[in-house]
Formats: sequence, C-alpha cells, structure tokens
Amino acid sequence: MSYTRLLVLALALTTIQAGLIDAIGRDVGLTRSQEVDAQQGARMLKDANDGRPDNLYFAALLHLYGKGGVAESPKQAIAHFRRAAEQGHAGAMVALGTLTRAGHGISTDEKAALAWFKEAARRGHVDGMWLLGQALLQGSGIAADFHQAKDWLALAANQQSYDALHWLGVMHEYGLGVLLDTRKAREFYDVAAKNGHALAEYHLALMHAYGDRPGTPQDLPRALTLFQKGAARNHGGSSFNLGRMAMYGQGTPVDYDVARYWFSRAVAANDPAVGDAARTALLELEAGIKEASEVEDDLFEEFDRRNLPPESAYAWID
Repeated sequence: MSYTRLLVLALALTTIQAGLIDAIGRDVGLTRSQEVDAQQGARMLKDANDGRPDNLYFAALLHLYGKGGVAESPKQAIAHFRRAAEQGHAGAMVALGTLTRAGHGISTDEKAALAWFKEAARRGHVDGMWLLGQALLQGSGIAADFHQAKDWLALAANQQSYDALHWLGVMHEYGLGVLLDTRKAREFYDVAAKNGHALAEYHLALMHAYGDRPGTPQDLPRALTLFQKGAARNHGGSSFNLGRMAMYGQGTPVDYDVARYWFSRAVAANDPAVGDAARTALLELEAGIKEASEVEDDLFEEFDRRNLPPESAYAWID
C-alpha cells in the first residue's frame, strides 16, 4: 500500500469523530443541524422530569447541542444519556460511546466506548452495529479483528447503513480481512456517496483522481465535483486536493489564486491528517509565486534597459 493511500486511510479514521458527534440524535431527527424553538425545548426538558429514557434522551440532545433555549453543556448531556442508557436506551448508548471515544465532555476511554457500542449493537441499534464494526476494524479499545468487523458492518449494511457501506468499501479497497477488490469497493462507495455519505464521496473522488484502481479509470472532472462537495462541508482533505488540482491544472485550469484559497481552507479545517501537508503546500505555492514574480520583474527591467517592447518578455513562450 502506498504512503498516499495509507494517509488516506488515516484521514478517514481521524476525521470521523467530529461528524459523528454532530449526528448524535439522527435516530430521532434531532441533530446539531435541526432547529428547536425555546417553547418546544422547555416542554422537552419538563417531560424529562418523569425519568423515562426517551424523554431523558431528548433532554440530553438539547444540552449537547445547546438547542431550544438550553445552554450547551456536554457534561449535562452525558448525565442524561447515562440515565437513559442505564434503562436500556440503545440510542443513548451510542451517544455515550461516541462522546467517550472522542473525549467530548468526558475523559477519552476507548474501552468504555467499545462497551457501549457492543451493548447498543446487541440490542439491534444500527449505529451501534457499524460503530462496533468500525472500532474492530481500527482496533479502538480492542485488538483489531477484521473478520468480526466485516460481520458487524454487513449486519448494519443490511439495514441500509451507508456508514457501514463506506467502511466495507474501505475494507475491500485495502484488502483488510477480505480479498482486495477495488471494483467491489467502488460499488460500496457509489451507493453510500449517492446517499450523501461524505467520506464515501471522498474515497470515490480519490479513486477517480488517481485512476490507479482496477475498474475505476481516471476521471478528473468527476473527482473535482466530488472534492467540491466535500469542501462545501469543510472537509480538509477535499479542500487540499482541490488546491492541488488547481495548482497543477488537473481537471481544471491552472489558477494559483484558487489553489491558495483551497490550501488555506484545508489549513483552517484543522484536520490533523492533512493540516501539515496543506501548510507545506501553501508555503511552497507562495514561495513559487514570489520567485516567478521576481523573475518577471527582472525580465521587464532588462527589456526596459534594451528599449524592447514589453511583449518581448513573453516571446519565449511561443
């Protein structure tokens, strides 16, 4: 496996956390992107006083995201999630596992996170299933076990989990516990990407950009479109690759200003897997632009000295 592809896999594994936190509550339609007015929030908090797990779960989501006139408080959210989980609420278990693995409002503990994912999966929660599979694939809180990972991911995929399809794609693209099969990987990515899965779109974009995977010829316009979709979600890797394409004229005209913009966006995304590469690319681009500008200035000065027309400075291009 090439260094570039290893970087890609690391990127997928490290960028998953923030997006998962913002998706907690999608099983009940209340994520960070959903709005809740103050009146509705007050009613939900009042309902939680009865101690029922479903009501505690909604109250926890309000505290997690700062919705419905409730101040954002991950610690208070965790307290409510825990009370709900102790009563068997599988969604709360997934939330606790996600927050514990990311260290959001609680100390990072991969083993404790794994235990929550296992219990949620045992209760049939689809997010618990694929998160358990992903943890087994990554070796998070447990020794990596590709075969068990595949089994849990397949169970979740059968329940239309596009997260699970994406990770099955990763396994087949890199031959992790299965025969390396990039055609099959692309099929998984395609289905997940068509349903808006950001990481599947990114992997698919890379396959089209490099064109080094059997069954996926290079298609730079397609790669460009997919990277643009990822960059619109502030995905660092997508912004970085858009910068490279603009700098080298891959699927788009060479445009150093556009390249500078996308490298800067990649740096601002604070993605540890791509941040250093984006900063280096930005510095090299700025240095190259400065050097080219200085050469151009020297040429014009020389032609001024010789009383030659300015357009002569570009005669070598023809």
